[in-house]
Amino acid sequence: RGLGDVYKRQILYLIFLLSYLLNSAYSFAQEKPLIFVAEELPPYHFINSEGQASGALVEIVQAVLNHASLPGKIKIQPLARGFKATQIHKNTFMFSMLRTADRETKFQWVGQTYKSSAVLIGLKGRLDINLRSLESAKHYVVGTIRGYHSAYFLHENGFKEKENLSLSVTSKHLWSMLFNGRIDLVLTNSMALDKEITQAGFDATSIAAYLSLTDFPSELYIATGLTTSSTVIEQLSQALSAIKASGAYQEILTKYGL
Repeated sequence: RGLGDVYKRQILYLIFLLSYLLNSAYSFAQEKPLIFVAEELPPYHFINSEGQASGALVEIVQAVLNHASLPGKIKIQPLARGFKATQIHKNTFMFSMLRTADRETKFQWVGQTYKSSAVLIGLKGRLDINLRSLESAKHYVVGTIRGYHSAYFLHENGFKEKENLSLSVTSKHLWSMLFNGRIDLVLTNSMALDKEITQAGFDATSIAAYLSLTDFPSELYIATGLTTSSTVIEQLSQALSAIKASGAYQEILTKYGL
């Protein structure tokens, strides 16, 4: 009888072990990758010639995921789609979101990925343009992209459509408005400016910066919606801090000339 009890215990243990292993394997298979999204903006994030997400901030996200041992996918998609997905879907992140006061409580902030600067750009040789402050720019027509924080910023500072504010749907249309004399200035950031203008079909050497805006938000962050777990956010935040401390973060930026 004693030997039979030993066999029973061994069989029960084997059944328990098999059940545990199957459950663990199922849980691992069910673990969904984190989704990271950004718009097309070379050299920071873009789709390369092989159809893969590439760029400086893409490599930074990949380094963060590797350090945190977390699965993830990176998608390049229009800004509005990525913004909405980040708000409503758990475990979805924008990885170059401008951190602004109006977004502060709508998202959870993992960490800073980059820093840009905002400038008012116009065509060279405009001797009539003399800017001392944003207020002085109200004497001209300033353009930007509808839905961008820059549009909100200009509205908040007293610019009005059909008076001194022009909103475009695409950057190509925006630069066309400037180069064809329909607007006087463009509020934009310094990220990939030359390439953006060239891709729109214009000469990037024909523009000049007329005013830098020091009070415009400049920090780009990895951000996620309010339903993503704080545990995941902490893992990513610690991993981002670690690659910055190790020098890997700066190595990636240097590789892209940033």
